[in-house]
Amino acid sequence: MTKRVVKGLGIGLALAVLSGCGTAAHPTSASAPITIGYENAPDPEAVAIAQHFFQKEMGPVKLEYFESGPAALTALASGKLDFMTTLGNPPTAAAIARGVPLEVIWAMERYTTGEGLVVRKSSHITSLKGLEGQSVALVKGSTSPFELETALTLDHIPLTSVNEVNMSPTEMVAAWKTGQINAAYVWVPFDTEMAADGGQMLMYDQNVYRTAPIFNLAVVNSHWAQTHRKAVEGFIRAESLGVQFFRQHPTQAYQDMAEVNGITASQARAQAAGLSFTTLAQQLTPSRLGSGNGVADSLVTRSLTSAAAWLYRTGQIASLPHNMAQYVNPGYCAQVLKGTAGS
Repeated sequence: MTKRVVKGLGIGLALAVLSGCGTAAHPTSASAPITIGYENAPDPEAVAIAQHFFQKEMGPVKLEYFESGPAALTALASGKLDFMTTLGNPPTAAAIARGVPLEVIWAMERYTTGEGLVVRKSSHITSLKGLEGQSVALVKGSTSPFELETALTLDHIPLTSVNEVNMSPTEMVAAWKTGQINAAYVWVPFDTEMAADGGQMLMYDQNVYRTAPIFNLAVVNSHWAQTHRKAVEGFIRAESLGVQFFRQHPTQAYQDMAEVNGITASQARAQAAGLSFTTLAQQLTPSRLGSGNGVADSLVTRSLTSAAAWLYRTGQIASLPHNMAQYVNPGYCAQVLKGTAGS
């Protein structure tokens, strides 16, 4: 199961705890176990979990698995979580709008072909224009309507001309098999399963990434981070080690992803192909967090701004946050990168 199954704003919480302890390579200032919330994804963080990099870099760590970002953000706001990872930019923007104290400190991956619009070939829908008067199945509250509505707007297609039908991914596949739906906007492996069963991909997130990029993000409770800077830097090192291990040992990395996500190694490889992962050095580039004055126009900041605008336009948040750049903090990455260069 992939993390994208559970991005909906109204989906419930499932909790599983993995405790980690041992001697950290870099002692932190935290005296109690640090709590990191996460969602499933076939990515380098899953490798870091399997290889116990968080424990090695941060000391005693408790990993809590969540089925939905919004539920996890509630825990973050209450102080029950120190970190939350694998968050899409729409839920993150919604949390910022609602006053959750957080900072984005690591851009895990950007979706390229990991999510998209699949249509039945026999429906003769060959363009977005062909969706007018049609129904599209998707998970409401997830990134899917954000991407679909952005694409429709860019093509000057009235949003009211397309009927969005709320379904879970498994419900979509079942409805597809019985001929109840001809189009769905969803993520792997569900879109690929329908495409292989008489369908074809009409578009991907990648097609609108300049306007509506989709990221998985890692955030920290900004209040907690003020007094636990070393712990945050340890978190950054662990994430970076996961990326390094993935690049150096891909075969083992896919096995690690499979173990953490409850899928096969071949499924992990196929699903990871739709994601663009990020190294430590890349975090400070304009295509991710940015640095200095460049944070204001970085792709992550723009992704939060565009997501917030969509949430506001669709009535999911009451007001637009000002200056999203203040919630994007590349400083921890910069400090760790500086230490790495000097080691």
